[in-house]
Amino acid sequence: MEREPQSWQARLPAELQAQVCWPVRIESHHDDGVPASKWRGYDALGLLCYYRHHFSQWDYSFDDEDQPCMRMLRAEDFEAWRCLNGQWLRTVEVIEGEGSCGGRAHHSGFEIVPPQHIPRL
Repeated sequence: MEREPQSWQARLPAELQAQVCWPVRIESHHDDGVPASKWRGYDALGLLCYYRHHFSQWDYSFDDEDQPCMRMLRAEDFEAWRCLNGQWLRTVEVIEGEGSCGGRAHHSGFEIVPPQHIPRL
């Protein structure tokens, strides 16, 4: 699971960095049992201005020869930055594992969304 501290703007294009609030404090939470990680960034007023989560779901089963195996079912990487105008800029990457049509990935690109489209928990 991704535990390395990553800069809040690592995947934010340089031309968009002037349009978002910059966090002064970032918290991270990790759960190796899931596996999942979550990061929250707060501005100088203590308001959420950056959010990211990453998780993956795995299936532990047996193969055709009754040997234990595991396969990824789904992974998601969600990242969002609060814009200066109060809306949010987000990007979501979802990877569907082998169990769904041989696996496929979807990337939303960068999109402006209202605050209610950003997870808080």
